[in-house]
Amino acid sequence: MHGIILNKLKDFVVETYDRETWTTLQREAGLPGRLYVPVEEYPDEDVFALLETASELTEIPVPELLEAFGEYLVPPLLETYGVHIERDWTGLELIANIKAFHLALREKHIATYTPPKVQTGWRDSETVSVVYRSERQICHLARGLIVGVSDHFDEPYEITEPTCMHDGDGQCEFLVRQVADA
Repeated sequence: MHGIILNKLKDFVVETYDRETWTTLQREAGLPGRLYVPVEEYPDEDVFALLETASELTEIPVPELLEAFGEYLVPPLLETYGVHIERDWTGLELIANIKAFHLALREKHIATYTPPKVQTGWRDSETVSVVYRSERQICHLARGLIVGVSDHFDEPYEITEPTCMHDGDGQCEFLVRQVADA
């Protein structure tokens, strides 16, 4: 897992709860004192251990934690990788062009980094299809990122998921449609 994800997970926990909660979470997950550098790569097992432990401690299901974390991640990711997006893009255009972030990670940081395979494309002028494939199967994080983009750009979206790996499908597909303000 890319270090920026684990580094921001720590920030998420500290900002949502406090530093002691992060320390407890690490200890209970069997990762006491581990530091996560944004430009390094870490075993996927670290993030899964932290998520499972957080779920046990908070009694919040892992999918809900992943979605909340995804929402939290959008501003720091845009700050870090904003040079890869066009200034005049809407949030929906950003989602349609998300591959730029993945290419930036591969080219600029870690050659061995294996982000999920994401394909995007316009279905029509108001709807983008996002297809997510990953052995990690953390599509709830992807959904949270989409919600975070909606919040960041103040663009309301309707998100449907016609296929999901957790239902036995080979991929997750999100249909993201911009809706008129309510």
